[in-house]
Amino acid sequence: MLVSPLDAARVARSLVVLGAVRVADATPFFYTSGWASPVYVDARVLMSSVALRTEVMDIAARTVAPHVAASGINAVVGAESAGIAFAAWLAERLGLPLLYLRKRPIGWGITAQLEGRLPADARVLLVDDVTTDGRSKSGAAAALRQAGTAVDDALVLLDYALYPASAAAADTAVLRLHALSTWPDLHAALLEDGRLAAAQKAVLADFSAAPVRWSVAHGGIGA
Repeated sequence: MLVSPLDAARVARSLVVLGAVRVADATPFFYTSGWASPVYVDARVLMSSVALRTEVMDIAARTVAPHVAASGINAVVGAESAGIAFAAWLAERLGLPLLYLRKRPIGWGITAQLEGRLPADARVLLVDDVTTDGRSKSGAAAALRQAGTAVDDALVLLDYALYPASAAAADTAVLRLHALSTWPDLHAALLEDGRLAAAQKAVLADFSAAPVRWSVAHGGIGA
């Protein structure tokens, strides 16, 4: 992870302060990847806070700028839909072209799924909000490669970093995933915030100790 521990804690704290982190009372949340979790993070809430989104995107730019320069990345691609705004703010800070990737193709050809104009010898940074097991990011990277771009890196605001990589992720060419924060950062921020009930603390501790087991026990997928 490129981000410093201090910056990771700041990003996690921003999400908690904004109320972007929901903790289930009884019914678990089910991610599109199939995992069951007691936590749901709606990072899109960050878009509406000028001060905190500025702080987080400044951290993002400061974190990835050296890697972008060293890797020859010359464009930023936002994943539809939440990733588009974050990609736009990051591209502005890095002085790079912006494109966005649709979830599914509309029409034919390169522009069926990828909107915007690629630079010559395109090497892009994929940007999204949250990831669980990397499945959707690997699928997005595959679509970008089919469009003729080189993509080796993806940036997210939060990577749970708890779940085993999906088979889809394992079957796709290597994609380096960079996260501004992870579940341990978020868990610590929630505890520090002081608004969790005792029962919620117990649930989150159980989840953190064995997320796969927790998922299976609550109707989600397993490893």
